[in-house]
Amino acid sequence: MTTNHKPLSIIAKCALCSIKTELFVCSHCDKVICQICVDKHQLKLNEILKEQWNLCKTKYFNLYRLSDIYAKDMVNIENEIDRIRLLINQRSMDLVNLIEHEKNNLLNKIEEYIQLNSSNVKHRDLQQLFDSINQRLNTIFEDPNASYNTEDFLLEIEHFNTLMYSREKQIQTNSPKYPGLSPGKPISISDIFGELQWNSTPMSNHTLTRSSTIDSSILNSTINGHIPTEIINGFQEESKTESEKTTSMSVMQRQKQWTIDAAGVPHFLCVLSKKNHLLFACDKFGSIDLYQLDSNEPKTSPRHLRQFELFPGNTTSQQPQIIETFTVYTPFIVVAAHLNDQADTSSIYFFDHRGLKQADTCLQNFPVRQLSADVSFKCLWGIDRHQHAVYYNQLPMNVQQIPTYIEHREEFIKFNRNFEPIRIAQNQTSIAIVERNSQCAHIFDKQTKKQIDEVENLLRTKGIFRLWNVLLRDDNSMVLKLDEDLPPNSRPPSINHLVLELDPKGIPISQIERTSVYGLAIGPNQEILLGCKRHQQNGLIECYI
Repeated sequence: MTTNHKPLSIIAKCALCSIKTELFVCSHCDKVICQICVDKHQLKLNEILKEQWNLCKTKYFNLYRLSDIYAKDMVNIENEIDRIRLLINQRSMDLVNLIEHEKNNLLNKIEEYIQLNSSNVKHRDLQQLFDSINQRLNTIFEDPNASYNTEDFLLEIEHFNTLMYSREKQIQTNSPKYPGLSPGKPISISDIFGELQWNSTPMSNHTLTRSSTIDSSILNSTINGHIPTEIINGFQEESKTESEKTTSMSVMQRQKQWTIDAAGVPHFLCVLSKKNHLLFACDKFGSIDLYQLDSNEPKTSPRHLRQFELFPGNTTSQQPQIIETFTVYTPFIVVAAHLNDQADTSSIYFFDHRGLKQADTCLQNFPVRQLSADVSFKCLWGIDRHQHAVYYNQLPMNVQQIPTYIEHREEFIKFNRNFEPIRIAQNQTSIAIVERNSQCAHIFDKQTKKQIDEVENLLRTKGIFRLWNVLLRDDNSMVLKLDEDLPPNSRPPSINHLVLELDPKGIPISQIERTSVYGLAIGPNQEILLGCKRHQQNGLIECYI
């Protein structure tokens, strides 16, 4: 604020109020006025300045609020762009595979036709019969003393004439045919890939959910290597209704919040609550990345603490240890592993949280499908694939207890031969078991062993996705990991996955569409953490809120 200066002091009439008094030259208006008018003038200027500053502050806060809203919308836009990019890549691969498949079919039909016509034109059977009769007759004509039966030769010659007449009639009746390929029908590229539209309004959750539902049905339809006519010619109402039924589908699309790099492909993710929440990411060779999660702010990327290996040099070994399952509790890391060529047995290893081996290896004469440390029930859950059973050991709390506790186990439930448990998850009171054949997640009470709920994979009814993993919250709500159902022995470069969140009643409430998902965990603020493969030997961890 500019202050008044009093360079001159005179006695005269004020230019504003006409009162004769001591006057001053106002530095703002350059008029000769009295002190009272100077003060009034200064007060008015202060009010104008204050009013203008308040308007400026209001505009600033409005601009800041809009900027914050646009920043949040940009996250949604980037997620939508990533999803569109993956979808276009998938559709282009499906289209290339379809064209390749059709090309091979046409070439095979041409080869079959060539072989068929070749056999008809060359008449190899007539050639062989002619050579046989001619050779024997020449022998007889050259040797006058040779004995032969004229009637037999006449019958053979008559039969030969009959065959030639039949073949000649066949050739005259059936004119030669040659293949021709009709021109392809013109198809707009937008009918295959969809029309790219630029939305000028901020995207809402409803818009994202609706678009993801339609795109999910397209993805499900094209997964098996063909593009149905409904997609090229426009979706028919029946296919829309069926897609909505099979994908469930007015569910929220979870948004990716952050991404961090991992040294290996994170096949296993475990969150451990100590003073801080720790995130363990382990690949199938035992290379571990340890991170510290922000328990109060899930939008903040975790801090990388250290990296270590459970089996040093295992990645480059000629016969590496392959980790089948991985779990963490205080004070141990527990893994079940087997040699690359010995999948019918398993070895259980205990490590401290620095990766140092504790106690001796616990050999098992059966393949351990999964281990899960349950601190509330004080047990180590496991799956015996040979016995079709879910069992548990007492949970070792020190090194001395490890051999004794692992040696003795208790069966929780033994199922029949048709029931193949593949994954387990537990909360304070219940345990969820995924069965491979029926594609159901069965929830049992830990104390009574009675089944209290069952969730069926409805997407399996059309052969789209298979249920392979489950996470169970304390209220019995679940997170399911569904993998694209592929033909046996197929090895595509990437596999589509659907991560589906269910409420306690089994109703879908959110979903994530992603490729090459391996590890799965729930963060301290109910965020979903995914371990994904980026390249052959490394990956990344993504957080969805």
